[in-house]
Amino acid sequence: MIKSKYRWDIPVQDEELVTRLAHDLNVSRLVAGVLVNRGWKSAEQALPFLQADTGDLVNPFLMKGMTEAVERISRAVREGERIRVYGDYDADGVTSTTLMIRLLSELGATFDTYIPHRSREGYGLNLGAIDLASEAGVRLLITVDNGISAVDQIAYAGKLGIDVVVTDHHEPPEIVPDAVALVNPKQKDCPYPFKGLCGAGVVFKLAHAMFGHPKIEYADLAAIGTIADLMPLTGENRIIARLGLEQMRRGPNPGIRALCKVCAVKPEDLTSGRIGFSLAPRLNAGGRLEHADRAVKLLAAAGDEEAELLAHELDKLNVERQALVEQTVIEAEEMWQNQCASEPGKLSNVIVLAKEGWNAGIAGLVASKLVERYYRPTIVLAMDADSGKCKGSARSIDGFDLYAALTECADLMEHYGGHQAAAGMTITHANIAELAGRLHTLAEQWLNAEDWQPKRRIDLSIPLSEITLKAIDQMARLEPFGNGNPTPRILIRDVLIRESRTMGKEDKHLRMTVEQAGSTVEVVAFGMGDQRERLAPGLKIDLLGELSVNEWNGNRKVQAMFQDFRSQHLHLNDRRKERNVWGAVEKLIVNQQSGLAVGCSPLAIFNEAVSRFGPAGIPISAYTVAGIDNNGNTAIQTAATSERYVDRRGEWRHLILIGLPSSDQEVRVLKEWLAPKRGLESVTVFSGQDKGSHTLEPGGASFPERKHFAEVYAMCRQRGQWIDSPDGFIQETAEKTEWPLSTVRMMHEIFIELGFISAEGASRKIVSEPPRRELEESSRYRKARDHAQGLRLTEMTTEELHGWMSSCHVL
Repeated sequence: MIKSKYRWDIPVQDEELVTRLAHDLNVSRLVAGVLVNRGWKSAEQALPFLQADTGDLVNPFLMKGMTEAVERISRAVREGERIRVYGDYDADGVTSTTLMIRLLSELGATFDTYIPHRSREGYGLNLGAIDLASEAGVRLLITVDNGISAVDQIAYAGKLGIDVVVTDHHEPPEIVPDAVALVNPKQKDCPYPFKGLCGAGVVFKLAHAMFGHPKIEYADLAAIGTIADLMPLTGENRIIARLGLEQMRRGPNPGIRALCKVCAVKPEDLTSGRIGFSLAPRLNAGGRLEHADRAVKLLAAAGDEEAELLAHELDKLNVERQALVEQTVIEAEEMWQNQCASEPGKLSNVIVLAKEGWNAGIAGLVASKLVERYYRPTIVLAMDADSGKCKGSARSIDGFDLYAALTECADLMEHYGGHQAAAGMTITHANIAELAGRLHTLAEQWLNAEDWQPKRRIDLSIPLSEITLKAIDQMARLEPFGNGNPTPRILIRDVLIRESRTMGKEDKHLRMTVEQAGSTVEVVAFGMGDQRERLAPGLKIDLLGELSVNEWNGNRKVQAMFQDFRSQHLHLNDRRKERNVWGAVEKLIVNQQSGLAVGCSPLAIFNEAVSRFGPAGIPISAYTVAGIDNNGNTAIQTAATSERYVDRRGEWRHLILIGLPSSDQEVRVLKEWLAPKRGLESVTVFSGQDKGSHTLEPGGASFPERKHFAEVYAMCRQRGQWIDSPDGFIQETAEKTEWPLSTVRMMHEIFIELGFISAEGASRKIVSEPPRRELEESSRYRKARDHAQGLRLTEMTTEELHGWMSSCHVL
């Protein structure tokens, strides 16, 4: 049995609905299954999703504050007032700022831009920046991707004679600023139907309102902001992302073209994934390490030469950022491990770490890495030793609403903002311990046991035969993929591993060929090369992953990128013909110490194993000295000390057997080792050898077949009734059939249990009209059969032995 890394959320599939939708839309069952399990129940519902275009964009004036914003900006343009665009330093912030530059330039406005420095000023409007705007003669301040929480700052701007138009998409606080216009679809009383726009998406809608029609040419930057800020790719965001991707593939502007070049991505091959993993990190790099102005200049560049220079600078900063993140993660992990060691048994539900010298610009990236490794909500803070202030970011897990949790602790922070999954904050160092304590309690109250295992939502379970090139090509109609519309995740049950090998530098990756009912497919897993031994040829697994097409030299073939796996099967490696047993066992122990145990028979082999492998600390037991205590734990012998102890560690992943049981007690012990509670994944069996290294002779016991039971039963029917005594009918039957007396008595007991023979005291009588029952319905039969099988383990073929062990491993 191999347990999955993730908790699989598998929907109940409506096969009839899938079949009907596949027919009505003329798509494969693969595509139809994804649509059904994502909520599309009819062709009429699904078509707007599949064909989303500009006609489905919402009237921008439905957004609260949009009319006032258009009027105030129009007046500033007419009267030549100086406008300042106040942006943000992340990818959404710089794309929002650049879109506003396009908009105001096209309107003929007098304006400039300002993006705060991440480390020195932090997120959002600040009083110093407002003073600078006033000194520059700014009369209208337009925020992009921030401002909804700036109550005091906007009031201060008003006192200086500066009007403020806020365009934002973050969660509004209870009290919102008194601005000329607040444009944010998340305002409580805003009737705008789609709430998932990013900052750049809100500016895209503002441009729509200003010009009276959608500005399709603005969709490129709006798409980047949407994807980079992990907004749901549903509703209007899906339309914006599709329009933007089409535009960038067809005719990217100089900045995007240069960015693609340093990312080694062809513009025509751009996808939401490549934007999220290649373009967005470089746009973020400037704001994280230096200043975001460079990213804005790149996106607004008019020529290729300037754009390529800026793109190379951002690429260099991104490399520096990666190294800095890696080092900070090492330091953060060490700090967390020290916290855990200092209070054993009191592991905090939320990781909260702060350190002087850390860079606040990469705090969110570090927090994400820690969430990935420890699966706990995480806050990472950079501390200023002089002021005692800490600035940083937080990332959460499914089920823990980070923004709601921080709101419960608002009195401890100077500033905070964000949403369910991510947030930023400023807090004094003195309040960090209190914040950690309160968040720990909230997580304890809000989360249940299941929430602490990462979950993977599965779109559908599908047989290998339905995974074709045509079906995968049709999945392109579901793009773009991203948050809210993820790449379809597929479950393929019970596939047989035919080939398995590592690949890449240092064998970090894994490539396998799997088969099911005559169909085969190649599967690849990046970063899972260390799982090669667990995924050996011959094992059957359930496979979880995503589908793709591998193109090489003009050839196209189906490929699965797998992410997780599990198996209810026990893998048997039958090496009973191995000549150098001790050398082979030593190699297994060296290569796989974790979760390994060794069972031996006879005692001479056990003593030899303890002598050879004692220093490795591997649990080693002889069947004859192992017992089972009253709690079902197996008492085993420690290899290091040869003293008996009870193994309560729970799971053994790999079991090495040197010799097989030859008695009922030994079989009972082996069955306990094979029990599913152990979490055993594989068993390697060697023949038992004594110190002279000769193979021990197999022993065994026979068990009557069905025809033998029929023969004895026929004799019972012929006799009709009898007295049960050792020298009576049973003895007579034993002599005629040449079965031992104990075996004949066992047969009679089974007939009594099945209702074929009635028993009163020592009197036995055949039942004239017995029920129609199979031998397997008798528990006495099953127990005797299993016992007999156990005593002939050494005689079994590989297939028989695997079957017997698998039967012991079933829940």
